[in-house]
Amino acid sequence: MKFTSLLLAVAIMALPATFAQAAKSTYGDLFPDKVVAKGKGVEVKASQVEEAYLAFKANRAASGRAIPDAQRKQIEDQIIDRLLATQLFLNRATEADKKEGAATSEKFIGELKKRAPSEAAFHRQLRAEGVTPEQFEKQVREQAIVKAVIDREIKGKQNITSEQVKKFYTDNPDKFKEPEMFKVSHILLATKDQAGRELPNDIKAEKRQKLEQILAQARDGKNWETLVKDNSEDGPTKEKGGEYTFARGQMPLEFEAAAISLQPGQVSDVVSTRYGFHIIKLLERIPSKTIDLAQVEDRIRDALLQEAVQKELPTFVDQLKKEAAVEITGM
Repeated sequence: MKFTSLLLAVAIMALPATFAQAAKSTYGDLFPDKVVAKGKGVEVKASQVEEAYLAFKANRAASGRAIPDAQRKQIEDQIIDRLLATQLFLNRATEADKKEGAATSEKFIGELKKRAPSEAAFHRQLRAEGVTPEQFEKQVREQAIVKAVIDREIKGKQNITSEQVKKFYTDNPDKFKEPEMFKVSHILLATKDQAGRELPNDIKAEKRQKLEQILAQARDGKNWETLVKDNSEDGPTKEKGGEYTFARGQMPLEFEAAAISLQPGQVSDVVSTRYGFHIIKLLERIPSKTIDLAQVEDRIRDALLQEAVQKELPTFVDQLKKEAAVEITGM
């Protein structure tokens, strides 16, 4: 996941600094800040919901997805529920949960900063997403504490048996099949410059003619690896023999069609794709196979565990609301 996408995923419900300042005047000075939900140790105010809604709306707009006005109430209700649940979970947190959450959030934010070009760039991106660094860190820390509580209260009490794992494996055979794969080596002569601009037609014609000559050398028995190293313009693979391993649907259609029509050891005619001209050598067809249960047992167990947690979560939140005598009046 890209750096900006990670920020967006976590910051989506955080409070935007600009809207927060505006809210202080609109809600704090001009209007009473209505309490929209309350209970023992929890309280959600209209300003919090408004600010979170504006943050959500701004983030959606930044990705070109507007929110219809008709959906506003539904989203506001979801925000109230989320803010309530967060407060209830935080109230439920033990000191151990808080320490675990702090350590988890510190590590996560540290990893995000490493992906950013600089700390200043990290802060700029946060503000572009509508949050200050302090708000973002608080949001991440709170969500990490919430996760620690859920892990202790719900996840830790689940028991996924070997029989459940085996049944899921048996009932979902298509999930555990590896498709037929094709291992190839290719030589590319690019038809675009480094800026991605198309080369002039006369240069393209010269490149195609050159590749036809290379193809003739390959079919005459010249060492293929040498031809790749001396001629290919595919930088990432040139020094590795020009190799790719792929399944159907993962490469340009022209490239795929040429590759799968070959027998191992055969070299294709010149193939044109959006990247340029290629000649392709099929090295190996790797048959489709079913992954052994032992290889995916832990992954299945984790998936079933998450499913069980999600199933139990609404009931647990309702229990916390009942214990706190929560009342929701809404916006």
